[in-house]
Amino acid sequence: MDMDVSQYKELFINEAQEHLEALNQAMVELEKDPGNPDVLTEIFRSAHTLKGMSATMGFDQLTELTHEMENVLDGLRSGDMEASTEIVDLLFSCLDLLGSMVAAIAEESGRFVDSKPVIDALREAYGGGKSAYEPRARSGEAVELPKAPLPGGEKPAEAAPLSAESAERPSEGEREVRLRVTLDRDCALKSVRVFMIFKKLSRLGRITGSQPSMEDLEDEKFERSFEVSLLTAASEESLRRELMTIAEVSDVELLPSGMEVAAEAPEEKRHEAAEGGVPGADVGLERPAAPLRTQSVRVNIARLDNLMNLIGELVINRTRLQEIASSYNIPELKEVLAQTARLTAELQDEVMKTRMVPVDHIFNRFPRMVRDLAKSRGKEIDFTMEGRDIELDRTILDEISDPLMHLLRNAVDHGVDSPEEREARGKPRRGSIRLAARRDRNYVSIEVSDDGQGIDERKVYEAAVRLGLVSPEEKKGLSEEDMLRLLTTPGFSTAQEVSGVSGRGVGLDVVRSKVESLGGILVMQTRKGEGTTFAMKLPLTLAIIQALLVKAGGETYAIPLGTVSETAVVSSHEIRYVSNQEVIFLRDETLPLLRLTRCLGLPDEDGRGTFPVVVVEVTPRTVAIAVDELLGQQEIVITSLDKFLKGIKGFGGATILGTGQVALILDIPSLIS
Repeated sequence: MDMDVSQYKELFINEAQEHLEALNQAMVELEKDPGNPDVLTEIFRSAHTLKGMSATMGFDQLTELTHEMENVLDGLRSGDMEASTEIVDLLFSCLDLLGSMVAAIAEESGRFVDSKPVIDALREAYGGGKSAYEPRARSGEAVELPKAPLPGGEKPAEAAPLSAESAERPSEGEREVRLRVTLDRDCALKSVRVFMIFKKLSRLGRITGSQPSMEDLEDEKFERSFEVSLLTAASEESLRRELMTIAEVSDVELLPSGMEVAAEAPEEKRHEAAEGGVPGADVGLERPAAPLRTQSVRVNIARLDNLMNLIGELVINRTRLQEIASSYNIPELKEVLAQTARLTAELQDEVMKTRMVPVDHIFNRFPRMVRDLAKSRGKEIDFTMEGRDIELDRTILDEISDPLMHLLRNAVDHGVDSPEEREARGKPRRGSIRLAARRDRNYVSIEVSDDGQGIDERKVYEAAVRLGLVSPEEKKGLSEEDMLRLLTTPGFSTAQEVSGVSGRGVGLDVVRSKVESLGGILVMQTRKGEGTTFAMKLPLTLAIIQALLVKAGGETYAIPLGTVSETAVVSSHEIRYVSNQEVIFLRDETLPLLRLTRCLGLPDEDGRGTFPVVVVEVTPRTVAIAVDELLGQQEIVITSLDKFLKGIKGFGGATILGTGQVALILDIPSLIS
């Protein structure tokens, strides 16, 4: 039976990208500590695995490049070569080229990727001359996908149960060899490893059969080990050595030929074999008492999106049924609904967890970027990451990659000074940038901090005057909130300044708009001479949230509970005026009062008597929003607004209530800004 390599292309791309990210991160560590043997071993292992995967898939250009890279890494491991700046830069160039090749494979564009200059540089570095690996395609050709089921037209033999009758006759110099191959306990995709093993063996001999059958191996109907029979002239040691180079293969055992032994025999049969029933039947195979059967699978994010949408519909209908049960007072229906509500909540929680991904998923791509940028700017920077295990919804995580890149570039470009400037100010030559994630109530806060000179209020003010954003007569004292507002104004930049915060506004408007489109907020803290911190406060998910329902002007609105600090009831006579702005006093704190009806252009009450307020906190501002009525807390499903309505300030989406009524979700950050 032919094994189609194309079905593994997506898996190959995902795994290759993961290996490249790990290689980039390890290379940054190697540059900091060139003689670290553990880091070198990790780099060599990842490069070797990537080479094996590429060879299996038939991507010769990738295989050749990783082979040459391995030679250099082997020289570093043995001590024959030194991890100099030139060698490290060359290896980084190699990783960039590998990334371009993998991208070309993913695009199926067949675009030209010239690898010859890098390969020549690698060969010159380790002095190996011509590579031992002979590719079918010339170096420098575009990456092409394999067009045959197996590269080079090779096809493994139809797998059949091991038996004397099914064995082919060996040719001169060949002999029959039987192997038991055992995979790692935590091998996630056993069928792929089986394919790689059979592909390797088909180059070393003629495969005559397997136990279990090929169909069962493809369907992963086996535990950790399986047996394969082949006719080969290769030695047992060379066979074992070749198979052990494949990732997630833990053991390769030679079995006596002519013996038909089940790979997964019952425990009683194993004892019989060991005690004289069948000589050598299962010697050396360690079978766990309770083998791990549950592994993990890769699921397309679109399927999770569809599943989340269905859960959202279920939540809406559950709320509707609860409204009906309350109206008609049916005890039996209420009892069933209580169970349904619990099960729906558990189902929703599980679906939410499947969408959650550690922020390390995007964090690990930034050390290389910071390293390259710092080097190009002539700066010395220690980059640290914290809270990498904090989880966020995959949809949000994918969206914040660009904003984080902008913030980190700003920190390198304009936050951290040059080593000479730092020394002149009495600071260490090496600056530091910290990327951290932490939980903050219903939000995740992702912060980018630097230990530079901070943002100069005077320079921001002068740039704002020059651009006409503030008048020269206005007060020059700018708060952090004022500076952030100016810095995130489209087109704002202090690039004409020769030092300080030159260029601080570049890209920050993009960051703020993206964060707010995700229902989050961007905050900033800066201390002159000490450094600056930008923090993105992001909701855990975009799909289902807890909200406070309020009524204003006869309409129902939803306020995300993550922004709500408290609710209170105030009287009209408690309202005061400060600079023509209505304020209220709540526990010795003066809060600006925002009347929701006036803000949204709705019919307004006369304002007499008492009315409820919702105190919302969007760091660094705290505002009291006056509403007509508080309707209570409810779980809502967020539906995005049509593209024609997205530009309307103050709204972040819509939801369907249990009554079937549509309620708009208030975007508090834009409403109070």
